[in-house]
Amino acid sequence: MELRTLQKQLFLLPFLIFTLVASMVVGAVPVHAADPQIYYVDIDTGVDSPDHGTTPQAPFKNIQYAADLTNPGDTVYVMNGTYYNTNDQYVFQVTRSGNSTGYISFLAYPGHTPKLKSIDAWNHIVVSASYIRIEGFEIEGENANLALSDGEERYNHFIANKPTGTIDWNYVRKTQTNGIYIKPGSSGIPHHVTIKNNVVHDTPGGGISAEKSDYITIENNTVYNTSWYTLYATSGISILNSVDADTNNTAYKTVIRNNRSYNNKTMVKWEKTKDYSDGNGIIIDSNRNTHLNGQYPAYAGKTLIANNLSYNNRSSGIHAYYSQNVDIINNTSYNNSALLDVGEIFAVSSNQVNILNNIMVARTGKKINTNYNNTNLTNNYNVYSNGNPVVSGANDIWADPMFENPANGDFRLKIGSRAIDTGSAALAPSNDFIYKPRPKGAAPDRGAYEYQNLIGNPSFEWGGIGSWTAEQNSAGITVQNTGAYSGTYKAAFNTTASTKLAQTVTAPTTAVYTVTAYINTNVTSNVVLGADVAGVNLGQQSVQAGGYNKITFTVNANAGQQIKVWVSAPAYTGGWVAIDDISLN
Repeated sequence: MELRTLQKQLFLLPFLIFTLVASMVVGAVPVHAADPQIYYVDIDTGVDSPDHGTTPQAPFKNIQYAADLTNPGDTVYVMNGTYYNTNDQYVFQVTRSGNSTGYISFLAYPGHTPKLKSIDAWNHIVVSASYIRIEGFEIEGENANLALSDGEERYNHFIANKPTGTIDWNYVRKTQTNGIYIKPGSSGIPHHVTIKNNVVHDTPGGGISAEKSDYITIENNTVYNTSWYTLYATSGISILNSVDADTNNTAYKTVIRNNRSYNNKTMVKWEKTKDYSDGNGIIIDSNRNTHLNGQYPAYAGKTLIANNLSYNNRSSGIHAYYSQNVDIINNTSYNNSALLDVGEIFAVSSNQVNILNNIMVARTGKKINTNYNNTNLTNNYNVYSNGNPVVSGANDIWADPMFENPANGDFRLKIGSRAIDTGSAALAPSNDFIYKPRPKGAAPDRGAYEYQNLIGNPSFEWGGIGSWTAEQNSAGITVQNTGAYSGTYKAAFNTTASTKLAQTVTAPTTAVYTVTAYINTNVTSNVVLGADVAGVNLGQQSVQAGGYNKITFTVNANAGQQIKVWVSAPAYTGGWVAIDDISLN
């Protein structure tokens, strides 16, 4: 007899009998207590039964079993192991919602890295609920066991059978599997969903996507090798047709930040246009909702795309398409447009889009950006390399950003980069890709990484002394664009008189600080790099003449103390000093 039927009959019995039987039912089925419940899942040792699931020692076996029991505030911890799909739809689906005071969380058990793997299913995780967290999973698709011919054969089948309604979905499904898919369900549009700290890779369909949703946060995920064999136009990370859950139009509601998205590509044509499309690193797609025939109005919420790395994707690095109220800030986009020549970071048919503080390095022979049918578009404080943009701003820079090792995905800046300390504070996030504070120097850096140097304008790439003070012989201190140790510029002394250049910063923490500079001079003695802490000289080192020398030493400083870093030279007939790449870390 089903529990629902039993409950109906109990209501017909005298109260005492109902109480007795109900207590027996409560003893048999896990009931949500007043306090949030924690469930545990282990595919290898678990058992899906009412007497399991509430301790790590006696876990459930399947995530879906736990998901179907959750209530607001509950947490499901998933332990190591590989969790496969048990139907043709997903590994697990979330349909029960939390609330504003209690998210339902699906988390990797501390120290564990559970893997989800769908074979011949549409998705790995489907979220059709609100106030949900998904965190700490590895999602591995079937690309390793598929070939381009598998996708193209299914595309051909789809195109041939669509007019007659004879598509074999069981056959087509094999190359469409997505990673995480957020979509409306029976309870309406999903909202307040956070997807964080996951690795999604090798899915023949899309990586992480949300459709007709609101308050979506996609943060600190790694998404790669997705979208290869699908006949739908998917991408690494995509937000399609955002829908407002409330009237908030001032704060960011859709947030994509601190993600790494690479090598996502659609190698099979899109069934809708019968041509190649998408395979982007990140896309905000059609939030003006003009393609929905009046089903939903244009999304009034604000969208933030910040601190992401997007590279080696088949289409764009990042772009807004038929969208509005989108801020694309402090991202690094590199070597995208492998097939479609569209650009690195841009907007198409969009309104109110700010593209600020980004670094864009184009694939050789391909566009850096595109500008088509946009209104109220701002491009400014970006760095462009390996090509010329279609649209640019007054404070944009054309320069090699000087990445550490871009071929291996290391987009940290070298000290001579013109991206350092040249960004705009407007809209800049308060931390960088690895959650280090921004700004660290005199101004925010451009791109996803903030160089962790307390010195502002450390390589004089502003073209002037900027944050530095000429304490002695100001007429003899210039910034020159020849003979730099790295980058384009250096500071130069003409030692017609005693000369001194200094910069004072505040120590953020109590620590041992390392002072470093590269100095070249023809002055034979008494050229000095020094550092004063709270007005007391605590370190200095002399510079030998002849070629750039790396000068470095350490000083101790307490939080809040003033550290003054300085370079001085004596009066010396015909003397000169070249200074570059000064750091205080």
